Amino acid sequence: MKSVLSRCGVASIGLGMVAAMSVFSAPVRAERGVHSDRVVLGQSAKLSGVGGTLLGRQYRDGLLLAFDAANRAGGVHGRRIELVSLDDQISTEKAVANTRALIDEHQAFALVGHTFTNTVKAVIPIVNESGIPFIAPYTGYPELYENKVGPNVFVMRASFEDELATLIKHIDTVAYERIAMVHYANPLGEELRQNVEQRLQQVNRHLVGTGSMALNAKEPVEAAKPAVEKLAAVCPKVIVLGVSGRDAAAVVRGMNATPCRNVRYLARGLVDIAALINELGPLSRGIMVTQVMPNPFRRSLHPLIQDYEKQLRHRGGAAAKPDFAEFEGYIAGRFVVQALRRAGRELDRRKFIAAMESETLDGPEHYRVRFGPNGRVGSRYINIVMISDSGRITD
Repeated sequence: MKSVLSRCGVASIGLGMVAAMSVFSAPVRAERGVHSDRVVLGQSAKLSGVGGTLLGRQYRDGLLLAFDAANRAGGVHGRRIELVSLDDQISTEKAVANTRALIDEHQAFALVGHTFTNTVKAVIPIVNESGIPFIAPYTGYPELYENKVGPNVFVMRASFEDELATLIKHIDTVAYERIAMVHYANPLGEELRQNVEQRLQQVNRHLVGTGSMALNAKEPVEAAKPAVEKLAAVCPKVIVLGVSGRDAAAVVRGMNATPCRNVRYLARGLVDIAALINELGPLSRGIMVTQVMPNPFRRSLHPLIQDYEKQLRHRGGAAAKPDFAEFEGYIAGRFVVQALRRAGRELDRRKFIAAMESETLDGPEHYRVRFGPNGRVGSRYINIVMISDSGRITD
């Protein structure tokens, strides 16, 4: 009996030692999306489809400028940055499916550069549930700025409210009268119209007329006709463009075909300056647009502008032209690269979020992106630019 117990005891000790050794020798589970040679980031954006704006592609291209530059230099701590961009065509259903695929199938470490309001709103519950870092969405709707989203959400641009306040201040300063507006015929468009009306009332003005048109219309010129007719009937001096891309261009072209030709147009940055210039040519002259970053068209000795221009030339040669949405994407990408570098080789989400809170990126004209332990809005910078002769952009 004694010998049996001894053998059992030895066997038990041996099994215990094996178990202990297996615990200490088991490899530590790697953070999802972090591999020995790369880190995977994910994006759902409008890369195709109707709507007449290429802002989603331009924003993605800016991110890639920054990531490709880092990759050519050897990556970050030996890892190249891989961006998986999925096209949602500004569909909320596709954006939700894309985001789930990026998290579950592509095992993305973080999400960077989702685009537009409806789609970002639709995926925020998934983002908060998963805890995945969600960085630099290309939208400015209020909830993102009111602590109504999770601590894993980092916003790098001023809000739509900031842009609209800047436009109304400009209207008041210049003493514009007879102001009208065109907006989309959906809840967000109606909300924007009400917001504009309320802000105008605060400076003792009102809208003399409004027009609406369908979002994502296949034929923007036809879709804009009812709005143009309503606006031409009141012949405003100023029109606030609450539509974007080819839709906005259709409104401007339509108004130019009426007796009310000498109209001043004001818009927020999402109007897509590049689309207006391409669609309208000389008719785009004089349109004023708020921007949430410094003007990349203006020659500058600041390193951020110069680095952006350098990456443009590397990709497209001397003929490459700057773009506001692309520049914003480049800034977001640069900031992510800095945060990955600060987080160190042993990368995980906790370290990355701490790094995001500690990084700063400066640009010209007092432009700065900076977060903090309790701050998730990195910039409130606003500028107004105007399309000038030959498509030049002036401040």
